[in-house]
Amino acid sequence: MADRELFEGFALQAVDLKGRVAIPADLRAAAERNSDIRQIVVGYRAEDGCLSAHDLSWSKEKYERIDRREQIAVDRGDEADRSAKRRAFGQVEKAPFDDSGRFVIPPFFKMKAGIQKWAFFNGNGETFDIWAPEVLLKDDRADPGLREICEFLCHSKGVKL
Repeated sequence: MADRELFEGFALQAVDLKGRVAIPADLRAAAERNSDIRQIVVGYRAEDGCLSAHDLSWSKEKYERIDRREQIAVDRGDEADRSAKRRAFGQVEKAPFDDSGRFVIPPFFKMKAGIQKWAFFNGNGETFDIWAPEVLLKDDRADPGLREICEFLCHSKGVKL
């Protein structure tokens, strides 16, 4: 983990009719440094109502962490969470991206997150979120600073939600 590039920063990106959107440059650069393959893994985070994405090498680290947690539970005599790997690896979709960072948001996840014409990207260290700005701005539980940034970007780009 120490040599991994972290996902930092934020951006508001246009989404075309086919669901294509460009990963912001800083986030794309981190994904490219972390993996030899231009592909991200996308899933839906129900507790936040947004998508979560990461590079392929994070999948391996995530697997090892879940595996360690399962082994610790077994060593303590507890029941291991057998569905953790299913959720982490079965409820995701890989999406290749081109030189400019453009990728197609997987249709199921695009629908689940309510993403339409705009996508708000936010780095989270090992992963990054992709929000429908409308969803983020209406979510009273969301980080107020994050909502303020999204609102500012929408206003500065003339985006009417």
